[in-house]
This record gives sequence, C-alpha cells and structure tokens, in this order.
Amino acid sequence: MQTLKFWLIFVGALLVAFVAIGFGWLKSSLPPTSGTYEVAGTSDTITIARDSNGVPHIDAASENDLAFGLGYAHAQDRLWQMEMNRRIGNGRVAEVLGEAGIGFDKYFRTLGFTLRAETALAVLPPEVVEGLEQYAAGVNAYVSKRSGALPPEFHLTGITPEPWTPRDSLVWQKMMWLDLSGNARQEIARARLLAKLSPEQVATIFPSYPGEEPRSYPALAAIYNKSPIVAAARAIGPEKPAGYGSNNWVVSGERTTSSMPLLANDPHLGLTTPSIWYLARLHNRSDKTNIVGVSFPGAPGIVIGRNDHIAWGFTNTAPDVMDLFVEKLVGDNRYLTPTGPVKFESREEIIKVRGGDHIVLNVRETRHGPVVSDIYSGSQEFLDDEHVISLQWTALLPTDTGVVALQSLGAAKNFEEFKAAGSFYRGPEQNMVYADTEGNIGYYAPALVPVRRTDNEINGALPSPGWDAKYDWQSFLPYGELPTRFNPAGGIIATANEKVIDGEYPHFITNDVALPYRGNRIRAQLKATEKHTPETFADLHADIVSDMARDLTPWIAANLEDTPVKAALEARDGTMGTQQSEPLIFYTWLRHYQAQLMGDELGELYTSFTRQRPRILKSTLYWAAEDHSGHTEESWNTGYYALPVLARENSIAWCDDTTTDGQIETCRALANRAMALTIEELTARHGDDMQDWRWGTTHTLHQSHRPMSQIPGMKDIFGLTTPIGGGRFTVNVAGVSANPGNLNQSTFGPSYRGIFDMSDLENSLYVQPTGQSGNPLSKHYDDLFDQWRDVEYFKISTETAIPDDVEGVLTLVPDTK
Repeated sequence: MQTLKFWLIFVGALLVAFVAIGFGWLKSSLPPTSGTYEVAGTSDTITIARDSNGVPHIDAASENDLAFGLGYAHAQDRLWQMEMNRRIGNGRVAEVLGEAGIGFDKYFRTLGFTLRAETALAVLPPEVVEGLEQYAAGVNAYVSKRSGALPPEFHLTGITPEPWTPRDSLVWQKMMWLDLSGNARQEIARARLLAKLSPEQVATIFPSYPGEEPRSYPALAAIYNKSPIVAAARAIGPEKPAGYGSNNWVVSGERTTSSMPLLANDPHLGLTTPSIWYLARLHNRSDKTNIVGVSFPGAPGIVIGRNDHIAWGFTNTAPDVMDLFVEKLVGDNRYLTPTGPVKFESREEIIKVRGGDHIVLNVRETRHGPVVSDIYSGSQEFLDDEHVISLQWTALLPTDTGVVALQSLGAAKNFEEFKAAGSFYRGPEQNMVYADTEGNIGYYAPALVPVRRTDNEINGALPSPGWDAKYDWQSFLPYGELPTRFNPAGGIIATANEKVIDGEYPHFITNDVALPYRGNRIRAQLKATEKHTPETFADLHADIVSDMARDLTPWIAANLEDTPVKAALEARDGTMGTQQSEPLIFYTWLRHYQAQLMGDELGELYTSFTRQRPRILKSTLYWAAEDHSGHTEESWNTGYYALPVLARENSIAWCDDTTTDGQIETCRALANRAMALTIEELTARHGDDMQDWRWGTTHTLHQSHRPMSQIPGMKDIFGLTTPIGGGRFTVNVAGVSANPGNLNQSTFGPSYRGIFDMSDLENSLYVQPTGQSGNPLSKHYDDLFDQWRDVEYFKISTETAIPDDVEGVLTLVPDTK
C-alpha cells in the first residue's frame, strides 16, 4: 500500500511538473512588446508602443513602413486568427480539421476567392501593391524573427504558419464581402417557399417594405421543382438573422453642446474570440498625421475610424449584388444561353484532407459565375439531371479596387476626398457616414450596384432563368448617381440597415433591407435630446428597448385571456434587461405562435424558416383583435415605431391549421395556445414563480473560437460567455436563437463601438468585444470583454508618439546586414 501511494504521488508530481513545464513553454508564445529588433524590409525605424489596453501606437516615417509595422503587430497578436481565416478563404481547412473542413473547402474553392484575388492583384496600382507587400513583409518579419512556442492553437492542430502574401490580404477582404452580401440567401429561401406555397403566401413571409405597394412574385414553381434548389440552399446557407447588420449616426453642431459634430458607429457582425477587429493608431512622423480605429488582422490600414480631419462609420445597405441563375443543361458539359448552348468553363481543385485521401473537385462556371449547386451534387438527395444553379456576384469580378478605397479613406481631409475614396469601393454597398473638424456632416453609399432591365419582373428577388437575356445584368449604377447627402436640414443622419432611399430615387438598389425598428428608434432618441454629448451617444449605444416588442405587445395582449402573464406584458415598455422576466416570456411566446402559424403549411421546411416575421405576426393579431372593416392610420398606429399591417385575408389565412379537417382555427385561439405552451415551457425550465424567470438565464452571448469551440473541453478555455440584454431589434442588438440546442443564445452583436467628437478628436471613444490579443495566455485576450458588455469605452491618445499609459515599446530598425 505504501509503495502504491508512493508511485501515485510520484506520477502525480511528474504530471504536475510536465504541465508546469508545458505551460511555461506555451507562455513563450506571448510576443515581446519591448526591446529593439533588426528586421529586413523597412526604410527607417518603426516603434510599436502598446498602451494599457494593448492597443499599438505605431510610429513610422512612411506609409509603407506603417503598413510593415501594422503587419508586424497583427502577426504578434493575431497570428492564429490570420492563419485560420486565410485557410478558410483559400479553401484549405481540411488540411487542419480533416473531414470536418471539407464542406468549407468545397464552398470556397467553388467561389474561387484565390483566383479572384490573383486577378485583382495583377491590375492594382503599383503603390497599392507595394503597401500590400510591405504589410506582408511585416507579418513575415515577425514570424521569422520570433522564438519560443507558437500560439497554442498551432500546437493543438500540429501546423505551422506559412509566409503571408498580398494575395492573402485580398482573400480576407473577399471573406468580409461575403459576410456583408446576403441576398442570395433570400433568393433561395423564396424559391424553396414558392415550390410549396402560393406567391401570395410567400409575399406575406417576405412582404414589401413598410409603406410600399404590396409585393408580388412570379409563379416559377415549375422551374424550381426541376432545379437543385435544396443543394444550392445547403451551399449558400440560411438567411442571416434579423438584427445582423449595423448602426451608425452623426449629428451636426447645432445638435451638440460643443457646437461641433458627433459621430457613432457599431457594426453588428458575428462575435468571435478573438474579435474580427483590431484597434490601432498609425502615426506618420514625416507629416505628423494620425489614423485611429479598427483594422482587419490580415490586411493593412484602418477600415473604420478617424484621421486628424474626418471620422467615418459604416453600415450595410443590404444591396442586391448577388443573383442566382437556374442554368439549363444541354448535352454533355454544356448549358443553354440566349445565343445557344456553350461549354462550362471548368477547373480542377485538389483538396488535401488531413488523415484522409485527397479530393478532386471539379469546379464549373457559367457566364454568370460558379455553379454553387455542384458543391453537394454528389449526393443522390440533391442530384438533378436538367439544371444547375450558378451565382453572379460583384465580388467575383476579375478586378477589385476595394483595397484602394480603404487606404484612400484614411488620407481624406474633406467630403469630396471622402467620396472620391468611395469611388474605388467595389464591395457590397455601405452606408458611409461622415463628419469633419470644419463642422460638416455627410453620407455616401458607394458600391457596384447592378442595373437590371425594366422588364425583369424577378428583379433579383428569386433565382432567374439563365437562358433568358432579359434577366442579365446590364451595367452598374454610375457612382455619381448613388445616394448621398451633405449637411442635411435637421442635422441628423442615421442608418441601421433599413431602406435609405425614398420614392423619388430613380434607381433600384435592393429588395431586402431590415425593418426600420432600430433606425426609427435611433432617430427618435436623437431628436428627443436637444443637445448631444459623447455620453448621450453612449447611452444610445446601450439602448435595449425593443420597438418591435412595443409594436406587437398591444396586439398580443388584445388576443390573450386575462392572466398575470398578460398583465406583465402589458405593463412593460419593451426593455430587454437580463434581470427581467418579460423578454423571456415575449420571445418564448413569439416562437410558439409563429411555429403554429407557419408550421402546418411548411411542414418539415419550417425548421429553415424560424427567423422571426414581425409583420405577419402583428398582422394576424391585429385583424384578430376585433372586426376591422378597413385599416386606417389611427387603427394600427400605436406609436412612431408602429409598422402597417398586411392585408386581412392573406394574414388571417395563416391561422387555420391545414392539418385539421372540418374546423377552422382562429388567431386568438393560437395566441392563447402559444401562451399556454410558453407558461408550460418556462415553468418546466425555471420553476413555478414567474419572478424567478430571467431573460439573462437563457439569453447568453457566446463568442466562439475557430476551431477550438467545436472541440470538447476547449470551448470554455477559448470562448467567452456572458448573460446579455437586448434582442434582435434593439439598438444594442443581440441575437435570439430558436435552435433547441442553444435556445435564445446570441452569437452576434456590436463587433466594435466608436464615438468621435469633432470638437476634440482626443475625446473620441472606442471599445471592442474581446481583447487585442488572440493568445488565450495573454492578459489582453479578454480584458475588454466586460467593458464592451457594459457599454464602457476608453480613449486612444494621439498627442505623443508614445502614450502616457505605455506598457512596452518595441523598436524595429532596418537590418543593415
């Protein structure tokens, strides 16, 4: 027994020693933030001084050296993130994850980001290419000079970083364009519905924008039922959830205490650990200029932020820059065009699979673009012998000067130069708001926006017959005719992914924009305060009042029987706080009610359409609340946030359960049944006392890590989790999952917050949702998380090259050997 005890103690001590040694070795993966290092590729000395928040203040004598310094800092803090994102975009994930990465690789190899990046790079201006090369040189200088362990993920996956190239930076840009381009998902969703429902039913699920004429869809079920729609749906993915977008706003000096503009921005994107953003300050000591804001690890320059003269922020316009085409097959390896059959362009892609055989992927392209339905065509479930589906997308054009636009923004000093920079932007259209130190505010929405024929009745809303020329793109809108405003009356510009043009605008931009709840809320709050300060802007960033809840709640209550739960809903103002029970009741009820409304018509397909549809929900409740003979402004308008209801007949038709014979269900009955299910579910999950039900118990944010969050035991080490307030339609947005596996969980939200004070740019405020470092062993891995969650900020000083709260100064000097 004593011998056994001895060996247990010995082995235990040995394991502890190994763990201690291993941990100490992994700690060597943290980059040095002080000292002097000789590096090849710089023209002069570069200093990288990190402040107390881990933000690098990079000082250099030229733009190329600044690019080098930023590449060096990115590699120090985000090397794994850069490696993983590069592998995703280039379709090389299976080399790391084995079979689990094959789907990623097939998708991105089919899109051909690598090829498109190469053709774009070949025609970029030489000075821009030089900047990309210097950025890549900075990345590679750190990787080649570093000593000790690599970041933990490299050892856990057994790979090493490869040299960075300018092409990799352009591939990363394409990946961001993909995240911001989503209308192909709506096209596929509508097509799947039209194969099962009438065009009138689909028009209630995808209604026209509030205030516009009711939308109609052509009857194309015959084509869609013969097409690999399900294969394309699996490749393209589901619709982005409501709220996935951004907010920005700017007010003129007439609306501020300083008499100078204030500008705010918070892009809503998927929240990951580390954040997709990296804060940095770039100081050119030759001309004494600064640029401060967020950058993408993997690419040079500041994307959103400010220089010494202007500040800017983005939201997505949700432009229709993607069109799917149903292509008719004709014989062997040919498809039909308006001028007759032609051969597919094709190429072979070799996908290397860790622990498995290589896969040979045959990628076919039509005159419109890559055949996305081929990604899953090998499965009998998706096999189709008559048609394929291709994707046309502006990001897949052979040229792309988006990198020129982003670099030019940082150098702009006035609105004309700001717009001139935008003229190079080729990505999905953005609402770019602007403010300057001269007191001006403005707005511009640049992009390549396709022009379609006037007789094109589909107009980008559905997959189009690829053999008919009337559905082809004709050209792109001239940049001089894209939406813009400068110093508008009233002194307010605000966008939140809602419609940004009125009936006077002569061009089509998109069918698919967000409901105006967030945008209306922002404008109402901006108007409600006479004079704004950075603090009032911060309060608006923190706003968790759901105008969608305020819009629907009166009509929910009007259909419910009297219960304490009904009384609780009626008494609330739409605030979605973590300690409140009402948001949990509200979202649980919405989930049950919508499932009853749509589940019988859609059947198994409903699992792909659980995204909330506030317009149809409100409309059914409104028409069920009383016998409306007509609909007037007064009857539905319960506040500035109230959206008009849809037609009575089309709305009420959803309430009848098509699976029952001989009876007609009413909306009121479904509403009360949904409440009974809500109480039953919440009681089972959280107990009998409604006061113990808390939104924050299930409404949690999880910021996942690629790929460690998918590996058992690693999720809690690499990911970040917290209870979170808000909902899909609050200014401080948060997702609300309907997936039973992660019910109510959020995975997206404000990926960065910035507030810019044009009276004194030193007072500008910043925060991002993780930390600056991507290394979980660093204190800067998650040190900003609590500040971000609590909507707190910090400043980034530009008064001196080395900030007062400096933690370390790294000096890079040219290698003279």
